[in-house]
Amino acid sequence: MGSPFPGVDPFLEGQGVWHDFHHGFIFCWREMLMRKLPSNYIARVEEHVYLDRGGGEDADDTIVQRIPDVLVEQRAEAGTARDVSGAVTLKPTIVRHIIGDPIREGYIEVVRRGDNTLVAVLELLSPTNKRGVGRGEYLLKRDQILRGPAHLVEVDMLLRGPRMPFREGLPEGHYFAMISRADRRPECEVFPWTVQDRPPAIPIPLETPDADVVIDLHQVYSTTFERGPYDELVRYDRPVGFPMAEDMQKWVGERLSRRAS
Repeated sequence: MGSPFPGVDPFLEGQGVWHDFHHGFIFCWREMLMRKLPSNYIARVEEHVYLDRGGGEDADDTIVQRIPDVLVEQRAEAGTARDVSGAVTLKPTIVRHIIGDPIREGYIEVVRRGDNTLVAVLELLSPTNKRGVGRGEYLLKRDQILRGPAHLVEVDMLLRGPRMPFREGLPEGHYFAMISRADRRPECEVFPWTVQDRPPAIPIPLETPDADVVIDLHQVYSTTFERGPYDELVRYDRPVGFPMAEDMQKWVGERLSRRAS
């Protein structure tokens, strides 16, 4: 049946489906980008790898989404003993380490064909790099890009979690696409939209004198949704999965009622 929402479906975020959708979106975005890029560019998918050590709390005081499925813990009985010299020895308690569970998230690099010079980095933000320990790691990588010669495109289609840091406040909106051109920093183009709107078409900057490539985010989003089993993975008969403002909650209820009728 497809999504009951004209744009971003908040149930993907609230019901833990976003990680799967993120993968699909990145590959669909790269596919559509390759159709429009001039022949002297290539778009390739790269990965961020974060280690989830479990048990952490994010900036919203909620538990980080991915934690190890099982924590095996073995404890020996603690106690004391004395050797022949009278020294006290303790029996240690034996526990097992939590080994970091790698979280892999794709992003896109646009490079110059031939010498692989990095031209632009395209990111779809995720809960991992918006909250918790992953946010710090992502901000370090983001800062490196902003101090370098490559353009940065960030798309935030998540309602929860703090926004990326800017010197000035962002305009009103639920979702944002942010285009930071290397030759215009610290200025950044921001495209806001609401949960009731379709995602906009945005420019992807290239090297001078090549013109921007325009990508319709709604087309990328809807194609990704249609290709995946997301209308089956999401349970619209259950709560969205996180608190919403009253007016947004009412609108979501109206959209679900239309779907059911």
